Amino acid sequence: MITLTFSVGDLSTVMQIYDRIQIMRYTGTGIPDSPVTDITDYTTIASGTDTISSRSGVSDVELKTGYNQYYFIDPDGIANNWYISRYYDDNTGSASAWADPILGEPYDIYYDPLYPREIEFGSADQLVINRIRLLMGDPVGLRREYGEDAASSIHPDGKTYELDEKGWPASVNMNNVQYVSTSNPSINGYRFLRFTEDISTTTWSGCQEYGVDIWYYTFLYSDREIMEAYDNCPPPIGLTIDTATPEAYMLKTAYELLYQQVLNDTMEDGAVVTDSDTRYDPSPGLDNRKVLLDNLKKRLEDLVDSLIHTATTGVLID
Repeated sequence: MITLTFSVGDLSTVMQIYDRIQIMRYTGTGIPDSPVTDITDYTTIASGTDTISSRSGVSDVELKTGYNQYYFIDPDGIANNWYISRYYDDNTGSASAWADPILGEPYDIYYDPLYPREIEFGSADQLVINRIRLLMGDPVGLRREYGEDAASSIHPDGKTYELDEKGWPASVNMNNVQYVSTSNPSINGYRFLRFTEDISTTTWSGCQEYGVDIWYYTFLYSDREIMEAYDNCPPPIGLTIDTATPEAYMLKTAYELLYQQVLNDTMEDGAVVTDSDTRYDPSPGLDNRKVLLDNLKKRLEDLVDSLIHTATTGVLID
């Protein structure tokens, strides 16, 4: 399953001429030509879904006033599929030129993301990120905050909402208003949603008592943080930029990120707390992460040793 994201810069101007975005999938081999001059090797997507308009079985996305970002799901798409798109008007038949081919994104765990991602990574980068998450045991989770308890997370300034966990929004609905732009609310430190208007009015008729409904992804590290660490990762000790492989960089990145997390957890949450009724002991969780950390270190050392021997040439004479 693949999702495509389209951003429409000057929406009002575009909608004066067109009413939708047409999409086609590449069926040829290799990388398609750019710019697109021949669509012979492209096919219509018969079972796609336009998530903004909630339409299934379509090959286009309807443009809607107030929405600058659109999402399209290709249930039969795979990671190396290429796609082209253009603006089109269903009434007049007017069409723009086809845009350059793009790769789609593997679909996320949230099937109707209304709030934009922090960064739209390409398929190759996303595979690296997913691999590092697997190595360090940091799967993306999904959490919901809503109702009376969630309303208590609105700060006294009336414009700031504090998430219970580190994360990035998938859907933000406050007082029956859906927010779909990173400019409102802005996200600070993956914990604080900063709105441009007062959101402290927490009741609205005809629905739940409190008008807070937020879905968000949870993680130890965001995709951006993981990719930045990977891009800035030096070759593991014993290797050079010529001998280090992508797997070596991913293992080293996973090890360094997990080491940082274990260190933070030990300093901030490493004490055993006991009172007359309860006992809090974080040791089992910290021990499990230490085991994972040691395993990553061993795998990295074994890989480095293998690569060093692979790169060794010549004859040893005693």
